[in-house]
Amino acid sequence: MIQLNEFFKSSDKFPKIEAVPGFRFVEYRAYEASARNRVWSDRNFIVFVLEGRKVIHTAEETYKLGYSRALFLRRGGYLMSEIPRGRGVFQSLLFFIDDEFLEQFARQHASLLPKNVKKPRKAGIPIKVTAPISQFYYSALPYFNIPLNEARRRALALKFEELLLTLVAEPANRPFAAFLASLLSGKPNIQSVMEQNFYLNLPLEAFARLAQRSLSAFKRNFKEAYGVPPGQWLRQRRLQHARLLLETTEGTVSEIAHNSGFENVSHFSQIFKSQFGYAPSEWRNKIP
Repeated sequence: MIQLNEFFKSSDKFPKIEAVPGFRFVEYRAYEASARNRVWSDRNFIVFVLEGRKVIHTAEETYKLGYSRALFLRRGGYLMSEIPRGRGVFQSLLFFIDDEFLEQFARQHASLLPKNVKKPRKAGIPIKVTAPISQFYYSALPYFNIPLNEARRRALALKFEELLLTLVAEPANRPFAAFLASLLSGKPNIQSVMEQNFYLNLPLEAFARLAQRSLSAFKRNFKEAYGVPPGQWLRQRRLQHARLLLETTEGTVSEIAHNSGFENVSHFSQIFKSQFGYAPSEWRNKIP
């Protein structure tokens, strides 16, 4: 499984700029259609498509992004694929943003944000791309080709703050503004984090990072929320999801195991039978 932020941070293949601490953007290109890649990120990020199409699957829904379409994605896990078009290339800009960076922005401009909002539960928030927003994305491209001194870094940071203000100003982007407002009310909800990411085969330390907690605080808050330890809950939730996929999709047992968070198919089959009394293939066959 690919950790996006760390992958781009360590790779020399894709141009990237760390404008200020907590804000990095990357120019990503692909020349062949990709199969679904399972990825996760411990930073929020924005995807803006410059050429081709991108398909992103979250736990709740599927987003299909074409030219000049953008999507804000909260920290978590996703299935992604790209389809080149036109010149035979897929091209996008990715903006990785720490919560601390966004929280600072939200505090500074709290008067512009919605009041008394519920924390958004969905992982993806579509971005309405207006002319000023599109202009920012394209104006960022030349910075990949010039020496980036401190003055230019600060200019980029200011341009990004201007982008966030432009997003907030657009009524159609109210869900994104509501997300920013929710950052002022504390850490992410444990239930929301887990329901969006339970199918990722990650260590508990990674789930704690997604929930912005230390491992000990994560375990404590998890037990308070669910009444059982994380490992026990994850096993049950993944088995329930696998059973649903067996009943409603044509995927193979191996595909369903992997899409439910199980790396070992034989182990999955064993605990599925222990839980439901039938092996996965038997369960599917007994459905009318």
